[in-house]
Amino acid sequence: MKKTINSNLKTYILNIKGIVQGVGFRPFIWHTAKKLGLNGIVTNTTEGVFVKINASSDTELLNFIRLIEKHKPAPSVIEKIEYEEIGYEDFNDSDDFIITKSIETSEKFQLISPDLATCSSCVYDINDNKNLRRFNYPFTNCTNCGPRFTIIKRMPYDRINTTMAEFKQCPGCQDEYDNPLDRRFH
Repeated sequence: MKKTINSNLKTYILNIKGIVQGVGFRPFIWHTAKKLGLNGIVTNTTEGVFVKINASSDTELLNFIRLIEKHKPAPSVIEKIEYEEIGYEDFNDSDDFIITKSIETSEKFQLISPDLATCSSCVYDINDNKNLRRFNYPFTNCTNCGPRFTIIKRMPYDRINTTMAEFKQCPGCQDEYDNPLDRRFH
């Protein structure tokens, strides 16, 4: 549904820098924005994570930023959040918040997450004999664990830019990878 143009809204852009890729940061931003009823976009770039949102006030934006800083994914490290108001822009065809395809920016500096030890949820999956895809599978991982630094070939951190690109995912794994509600979403 197309959002009615609201002259009370302001458009803000945020550039979040640090270890913010491959750690569940885009789904976290998506959840936080949805919780606050904000519409906008989030994407990985070659310099971090880019967010464009419509908010009713500076206070609403600062609350969004405060929640990002307070509840960020455990493996992430925020070094800096830069933001600015750019006036109102009706950039999103809906009143939703969406995760968009990664983009390359002119600046190409991005911290890369180190490899992370297997998390308790993935250990559970590996030991669950009812989980046919993951039972006894030693390479199980999610946004909270697994290889990062050892598999990245270039930024932004997307599967296509890792050594995993040549391995086609099964339909079940692809569904998890594409679902922002799943812990394996990237």
